[in-house]
Amino acid sequence: MKLMVGVTARKIRDQSAPRASAGLGRVYTGYLVSYPVVGRGMVIFRDPHGHRMVTTPVRRVLGEVEGSPVYVETENSIYKLELGAELTVPKERSTEAASSA
Repeated sequence: MKLMVGVTARKIRDQSAPRASAGLGRVYTGYLVSYPVVGRGMVIFRDPHGHRMVTTPVRRVLGEVEGSPVYVETENSIYKLELGAELTVPKERSTEAASSA
């Protein structure tokens, strides 16, 4: 079983040079598969059809998993995360397991 956490992410700063205010204040609601990791893009799954939002690599994370909010600074932006309830998703069966059943 995989564990995902409900999240609401609000872009509070856009550090990209040419369009400094594009998307500022935009809210992304969905699920985090894993806590943001420095050096990797943060991924928020936005709906059951696989639409997702992927950020540029994370530079730093401020806050604790248990505490809310959590601030995530990426190469281009800063997001304020409000973590919600956990959602357990069953793993998909592999094709080998499905064919032997």
